Amino acid sequence: MTPDQLISQLKKWGVRYQETSGWKTRNRGNRGNGWSNLNGFMWHHTGSDGKDQISLLQKGYDSLPGPLCHFGVAQDGTVHLIGWGRANHAGSGDSDVLNAVVAENYGARPPKPNQTNVDGNGHFYGAEIWYSGSHGMTMQQYSSMLKLSAAICDFHKWSAKSCIGHGEWQPGKWDPGYKSGTMMDMSAVRNDIADTLKSGSKPPAKPEPKPSTPKPSQPSSSSHKAVKGDTLYSMAKKYLGDGNKWPEIVKANPNLFPVQVGKTYKIPGK
Repeated sequence: MTPDQLISQLKKWGVRYQETSGWKTRNRGNRGNGWSNLNGFMWHHTGSDGKDQISLLQKGYDSLPGPLCHFGVAQDGTVHLIGWGRANHAGSGDSDVLNAVVAENYGARPPKPNQTNVDGNGHFYGAEIWYSGSHGMTMQQYSSMLKLSAAICDFHKWSAKSCIGHGEWQPGKWDPGYKSGTMMDMSAVRNDIADTLKSGSKPPAKPEPKPSTPKPSQPSSSSHKAVKGDTLYSMAKKYLGDGNKWPEIVKANPNLFPVQVGKTYKIPGK
């Protein structure tokens, strides 16, 4: 994807973005295995609650020069374009994971990483979500990440299985997560990405009016215990009548996204 193609995809999927100076040519050049055969999109979090981390992501630090990602996602959901080309974000990871992502043939999760025998910086797009392990990402960040993931997958004709967390790639990593050492459920994240791809692929058709047919009532439950296979989109569709209203579910259940099986969700307005 060229920078111009990226911008087109961001506009197509309604991603709120901000260009930073020089982002189109900020990269690590032809180091390592280059950046010409992209295979997936990797989610990270910064480990800091700083409100402006653009400079660090652009420049990096002594032991790890920048850019440190392609996208930096602020707390308000704005996607800052940091660099384009090879970036120091993925590091060395497991070739078994890469092969599973390329084939998109794994189950809920790719193989557990147990080796570092391939350089991921030339194979993955990467986004750094601005938050620490003690403070989870905001709903705005999560919404933007779903749209950003969909924009990338749509361009490459990938499924949601081409999106993984850093902790699924490199042994010892646990981002993106909510509390120290615990990665968020990327299987649930991929379910939400898949729903985003489905719901955003074409404008929803307007239903034909049927005056003689009573409108089906929505379930009146005031709560819902999440089971395997539930997504934010599916819960919003079931209880609120529109899957795209999933942010209302999140607002009523802070820090319970992506869907956590076994947790009870309050249904807003019920």
